[in-house]
Amino acid sequence: MPLPAARLRVADLAGLALSATCLIHCLALPMLLLLAPAIGHWVALPERTHAAILTLALPAAVAAMRGGWHRHRRSAPGLVAAMGLVLLALGLAAHEGSLAGIDPAAADRLFTSAGALALAAAHIANWRLSHRRPRH
Repeated sequence: MPLPAARLRVADLAGLALSATCLIHCLALPMLLLLAPAIGHWVALPERTHAAILTLALPAAVAAMRGGWHRHRRSAPGLVAAMGLVLLALGLAAHEGSLAGIDPAAADRLFTSAGALALAAAHIANWRLSHRRPRH
C-alpha cells in the first residue's frame, strides 16, 4: 500500500535532514575543530552519534523510497539510497576500528560523507519524481 503524499514528503524531508546532519558532523565539525581547538570540549558529540544517525536514516530511507517507488515506479532513487546506507555503515565500521588496514578517521569521513551525499541525492530525486506534475 503506497504512503500518502504527506507522509512521503515527511519521510523524504527526514532523510534530507539526516543526510545534512551527517555532512555537518563529518565535514563542518572537523573543520571547526581544526580552526578552534578550544571549542572541542563544548562541541564534542557522543561516541554513538554515527550509530544513531544510521539507525534513524535507515527507516526514513526505506519509507521514503518505498513510498516514492509506489508513486513513480523508478528504482534509481532506491538503489542510490541503498548505496548511501551501505557507505554509512562502512563509515560506522571505520569509526569503530572494524576495518583493518585503513586509517579509521579518514575512512570514517570518506565513507560517511559519500553515504550522506548519496542519501541526499536519492531523497532529492525521489522527491522530484514523486511530486512532478504530469505532462499533458
